[in-house]
Amino acid sequence: MGYATHAGFLARLHALGVRPVAVSGSSAGAIAAGFYAAGLEQEAIRQAVLSPHLYLSFARRTRWLWHQFVSSFMHRHPGIFDPRGAVNYFESLVGTRSIESLSNPQLLIALSDLTRYETIFVREGPLATAMAASACVPMLFSPLEFAGRLCNDGGIAHESPVDPWFTDDGIDHIIIHSVNQPPTKPLRLPVFRTLDTIAATYEVMCRQILADRIELARLHGKKLTVITTMHARPSPLFPGRLQQCYEQGGATAQKLFDTQLSGAF
Repeated sequence: MGYATHAGFLARLHALGVRPVAVSGSSAGAIAAGFYAAGLEQEAIRQAVLSPHLYLSFARRTRWLWHQFVSSFMHRHPGIFDPRGAVNYFESLVGTRSIESLSNPQLLIALSDLTRYETIFVREGPLATAMAASACVPMLFSPLEFAGRLCNDGGIAHESPVDPWFTDDGIDHIIIHSVNQPPTKPLRLPVFRTLDTIAATYEVMCRQILADRIELARLHGKKLTVITTMHARPSPLFPGRLQQCYEQGGATAQKLFDTQLSGAF
């Protein structure tokens, strides 16, 4: 649910006059980047990311019990919820446009291909489907079909999908905005401790991949800035926190502008 934080970050930079030539995202970042690249008014984006309708859309088309039964026993990659309602929801906001039709800024979305076991950097195809598929957390949501491939969360291997920009002559400064939560003590139940171990292991992988990307950017002569917004984990049980997340993302963007970008504007 970090999409509200990412959206607030982009909104504040936009208000300060920063106009990126390209934006990218995976998972929650794909949602915020997709809205921004589609040219929605900032107020429309704000209302969309603060609305419970967004995260509820990922379960809206779920046939309860039936879906869980079929998904668990008939599908190779099962998920608790059917996310196809999210595609419909995003289409109600961005229409049926394609990613390749967006040029100001360009858009790149990362997806994980469960058929070929690889990450794909999507630059064409239906925008709404790519946004939804990239946010399909494994096991929680069933994967979605995109361009004949079965895809889910692009953040599995590419939390910050900027790799294609290392060799792009039109891009000189890459900004990575990440959303993180302060460490908390896991609940005592074994299942929660197991989940905490999985999350910690994933964090180790993400940090190493980020370190590798920073080095790759240096080798290609690109300036790369990493900035993080830290706040408590958003929860569907407390939708009011999304407003705080949006504002905290904006505060991070203001800090970035004041310390590194203001001289260019």
